[in-house]
Amino acid sequence: MSPSAALLVTSSPYSVPAHPEITPPRSAPTDPHGAVATPSGIAPLAPQRALRPVLVLEDDAAVAATICTALTRDGWNTVTAATLAEGRLRLHSDNPRIVIADLGLPDGNGIAFVREAAGCTDLGIIVVSGRTEEVDRVIGLEVGADDYLTKPFSLRAMVARIRALSRRLDANLAAGAVDPPLATNPTQPLPLPIAEPASWSLAGLCLQPSRFRIQTAQGTETRLTGGEAGLLNLLLTVPENLADRDTIAGRVLGRRLLPEQRGVDQLASNLRQKLVAASAGRITITALRGKGYRLVW
Repeated sequence: MSPSAALLVTSSPYSVPAHPEITPPRSAPTDPHGAVATPSGIAPLAPQRALRPVLVLEDDAAVAATICTALTRDGWNTVTAATLAEGRLRLHSDNPRIVIADLGLPDGNGIAFVREAAGCTDLGIIVVSGRTEEVDRVIGLEVGADDYLTKPFSLRAMVARIRALSRRLDANLAAGAVDPPLATNPTQPLPLPIAEPASWSLAGLCLQPSRFRIQTAQGTETRLTGGEAGLLNLLLTVPENLADRDTIAGRVLGRRLLPEQRGVDQLASNLRQKLVAASAGRITITALRGKGYRLVW
């Protein structure tokens, strides 16, 4: 990985030297009560945020260690993988809550991994890459990522986005689905949740955003990413099935919409393609100038 793919660590609680001079962070000393020693004294450890870990797929060991340290201090469990092959094994053996995936890996393109991971139930995906071209961002989101961060980036921003993504996953599961059990065979996809959440029947399709899927009457299933499921749930529940871009950005993407950001439009396009394909054109999402996006059937 080139130095241009370095992390920019801004002034934050997670400050460490910037790459390429970065050094793997050392474990912070603790007192007998489990607090971490900091320059300003003893600060209590953050509460554990989830039993399921964050998988960090990154071939640069120093960068991976820095990300893991920031997440651990925020209360997350973490596991790491440095190759596509190891990432696939970790994906199914550790059942992560969220994946942070670099695209430049020694044994292949991380896009393939993102596409595969997007088919797993109740999994959030954040791409972290030194590729700054808009087409790379669009491709990353189109194949199933929920968010895209370009290097260099702030660790504080990364942690904030992980928190927001986790909240969206929780909201999507609030209808009654449970976390999927661990898969023991890395060649098989993670099993679906057991509990049956609320669903909608429209134009011959069974729409189940809280289970991250849409299904035909014949049983053919189309998987949804966390962002796609959140948008579908929003459009199914708002008046007139219409939501403006600011509402989608806030309630689905978890952030304020900026003029240059196209994440909402890309997300709507991705979901539209899946709905049109699954319903043979009977369900779609239309863009209404000045109003937002509407689910139509």
